[in-house]
Amino acid sequence: MLRQNERKIKVAAAKKSGGSKTGRTKKTTDAKNTKAQTENPKPQTANDQVHQFWSIILFALGILVFLLTIIDGSSGWNAIHHVLRGLFGISIFMVPVILIYTAILIAKEHSQRTVWGRAMWGIGLIILSSSVVQLMFAGEPQGDTFIEKCKYLYELGTLFEGGGMLSAIIAWPLMKFFGVIGARIIVCILLFIFIMLLSNLTLFEFFELIAKPFKKMKSTFESIREENQILESYEEWEYDEEQEAIQLANSNPQISGAVQDYDINMAAPEDDMVIAPPDFGTPEWSNDIDTAIDVPIDGVILPSREEKTSTAEPQGQTVSEGAPLTADDSIDAIVSKAVSGSDKNVMPESFAEKVARAEENAPKAQIQQNKTKKYVLPSPQFLNKSEKKADDSAAAELKQKADMLIETLKSFGVSASIIGIQRGPRVTRYEVKPAAGVKVSKITNLSDDIALNLAAAGVRIEAPIPGKAAVGIEIPNTNEDAVSIREIIESKEFKSAKSRLAFSVGKDIAGNVIIGDIAKMPHMIIAGTTGSGKSVCTNSIIMSILFRATPDEVKLILIDPKMVEFTTYNGIPHLLIPVVTDPRQAAGALNWSVQEMLRRYKLFSDNSVKDISSYNEMADAKKIERLPQIVIAIDEFADLMMAASKEVEDAVCRLAQMARAAGMHLIIATQRPTTDVITGLIKANIPSRIALTVQSQVDSRTILDTQGAEKLLGYGDMLYYPNGMQKPLRVQGCFCSTKEVETIVDFIKQQAETQYNDDILTAVENSIPAEKSSDISEPIGSGDDILIEKAIDIAVDMGQVSTSALQRKLKLGFARAARIVDELEEMGVVGPSEGAKPRKVLMSKQQWAERRARKSMEG
Repeated sequence: MLRQNERKIKVAAAKKSGGSKTGRTKKTTDAKNTKAQTENPKPQTANDQVHQFWSIILFALGILVFLLTIIDGSSGWNAIHHVLRGLFGISIFMVPVILIYTAILIAKEHSQRTVWGRAMWGIGLIILSSSVVQLMFAGEPQGDTFIEKCKYLYELGTLFEGGGMLSAIIAWPLMKFFGVIGARIIVCILLFIFIMLLSNLTLFEFFELIAKPFKKMKSTFESIREENQILESYEEWEYDEEQEAIQLANSNPQISGAVQDYDINMAAPEDDMVIAPPDFGTPEWSNDIDTAIDVPIDGVILPSREEKTSTAEPQGQTVSEGAPLTADDSIDAIVSKAVSGSDKNVMPESFAEKVARAEENAPKAQIQQNKTKKYVLPSPQFLNKSEKKADDSAAAELKQKADMLIETLKSFGVSASIIGIQRGPRVTRYEVKPAAGVKVSKITNLSDDIALNLAAAGVRIEAPIPGKAAVGIEIPNTNEDAVSIREIIESKEFKSAKSRLAFSVGKDIAGNVIIGDIAKMPHMIIAGTTGSGKSVCTNSIIMSILFRATPDEVKLILIDPKMVEFTTYNGIPHLLIPVVTDPRQAAGALNWSVQEMLRRYKLFSDNSVKDISSYNEMADAKKIERLPQIVIAIDEFADLMMAASKEVEDAVCRLAQMARAAGMHLIIATQRPTTDVITGLIKANIPSRIALTVQSQVDSRTILDTQGAEKLLGYGDMLYYPNGMQKPLRVQGCFCSTKEVETIVDFIKQQAETQYNDDILTAVENSIPAEKSSDISEPIGSGDDILIEKAIDIAVDMGQVSTSALQRKLKLGFARAARIVDELEEMGVVGPSEGAKPRKVLMSKQQWAERRARKSMEG
């Protein structure tokens, strides 16, 4: 018995360490929203009164039949009691149920024809139920004629056997023509049809109802299997720890070998960032990874087997939808739902955290890496936990702002009602349904007035909300909730993501966890002013990759002209080259990336595959080297464009156009999303965007093709617009501190020594473009080939070309510029002369980039 109790405690403790699940609120359908009462309810018609009358009569009749069935009275009551038994037999218990259910359906109907149809189906179902009971349990009735059979069935029903006299209406004809077995089959089919028609269920809903218990059973079995796996992992780890502690207590051996050994002396950091055992709640990340860690001390105290972990209540923001707020009780109902469960951001305490608490007073742990150990993914226990936010004043705040919002709209002549409130970490969306005849534009034009009346920092209006017949008015919260990266990484959405390039975005306005996937984007632009959270967002993406992928699966190229954002990552094994800080070296790194992309396509062509996943499957089958995915992150792209715009733009455009299938992805961050930085060609080939706070509507339209980003609150408040989404989604980005980045980087550096590929470093150096010369009047190379290429670049950029334009751009004489224009016409790049007008360019940038790529491959 003691061993069983210990087993239960260990399973519960280990499961909570990895099974922290963020409660998510189920979204109600629009059909429920349309049930909201209007300010002027319609008076009941004569038909409605008739419906209510008959529903009440049927309901009362059902109660009466039930009492007559179970109570054996005297006199007239007893006579009716026996008559009902004689008519229905055992099926008498179904009669009150069917009558009450029919009464409820009639009360909900509005069509007179439908009401009488429901009544007829109910009567038919009662008779059919009697026939089913008779055929299944009593068999064929005795008697030669129909009257004798009815008399026999009536007497049998009074004894509470068979289906009563009414069962003869269907049962006897079916038995006469089809026999007992055939009658049973047919009556079952008829019963199914009557139930489906009476309940108004579709076939899909019926099968879904049947499958529900099986799904629940499957979930139970999977939970039991998961507990067994967790228990096995826990016991293996516990046994290994005990054995290693005993061995290392007697002798402290040093690892020796060809690879240089190293020791890390690390005390338990503050804020719960400790060296903890692997997170057993995420077996899908590290099933094939050896997670053993040598701790050569005797002072580590393991938690007691009888110690139980505490369970935190789920916290978060719920989606609340209901009736319009026309009274104070309605406001209170929606507000109470909007703030209920506000503890979703707090994660339950895991087993690893208990170990951390026990180690606070223990000696410093000396961790040694064995050269035979495999790479271990970092644990979320290194990250800071989310702080619980008090929500005592949240309900009062929501109610006050809802009232003020309705009053403000009324003061401007807009009649509307609130049908729902969704409270996010920093912003609350009030779902407003305008009255009939009110234009949506009348509400959207009041954003500044609403912000003034509510004393809000900024108000953003989404009209209409996708999938809802309402306008969303987003108002900042007075009491804000922080969203930490640990909370997102420990969420079930992040753990269930299959892609190695999945990353944590944050929480949307309803408190739901948002996860992105770089592989599906396949490239992304991040734009935001200083202080908007752009660097934190970029770091969160890189950190998410480090938590999911090993160095053999994903490689990084980090370009940081500012020299302060990405340099922390120097030395991790995921880097292909050291963090690039020089703009011209960055252009060389991008040019090498283009060559690597073309090399991969050549491999795909030689092996008859189309993309990197197909190639890696083939590589596994043939036992050859796999290709890692490559993520290229660029910070301060505007500074890079100023230093080497032509080289950088060419490389970025080629990568954006072709690199997806090769497993190479771009992440570009800039604080100046103007058209000279995010050019039309770059924007067209990078479909996914994240817009944080920008300076103006022009910048918002440049990055998102719509306004709204200029009204964001900053500090991680963003509009997330991935490829395939119809409208941008407002998200509060997760926060990742510099201390957390340094802790994870230090842990990763201990897993493996960084060894850069000399061939790649040499290729990058060779790909660095030459310094711009002040005098390019003479071509470099044979003939005018280089000048012609530069002239084509100028032509496709301008969309038109003239001799005078080439003279100015290339500093040429008239004769030479005119000769180059003639050669461009012969090549089909520009059209014929049109007199004094510039010549039209017949080739697009993409066509020119493809022609140049083919030429370089052939060369």
